[in-house]
Amino acid sequence: MGDFEILDHTADVGLLARAATVIEVFETATRGLADLAGIWRAGDGEEIIIEVEARDHEGLLVDWLSEVLYLHDARNLALTSVVIDDLSSTHIRGRVGTRSLTESDETSIGIKAVTYHQLAVRETSEGWRATIFFDI
Repeated sequence: MGDFEILDHTADVGLLARAATVIEVFETATRGLADLAGIWRAGDGEEIIIEVEARDHEGLLVDWLSEVLYLHDARNLALTSVVIDDLSSTHIRGRVGTRSLTESDETSIGIKAVTYHQLAVRETSEGWRATIFFDI
């Protein structure tokens, strides 16, 4: 898996994910979102399949991360793992491991939405990079 860094912004918080492959950059961005929100709990968990379609990699990243955020918000779930099984320029299918959050679990930033602000998914000479901002 690649690495990520948090990007500061006035009303949002951003993430720059880097990895060797496009699949790994999506997995890394997912891990970054979960880490930023304080909902990453590495380990075993119930797997949930996520599948979305969009016009391009950028749209796929927004829709994929929005589904992950929805699982957290609607079902009070933490992420324990992320695996992308299939990714094309218009389709993504993968699995996230999840577990219920308890009252004693601490989270950090409350992320309201995934945005298109400064959104980019690009292949570079050093691998893949994804930049994405979240409304907090």
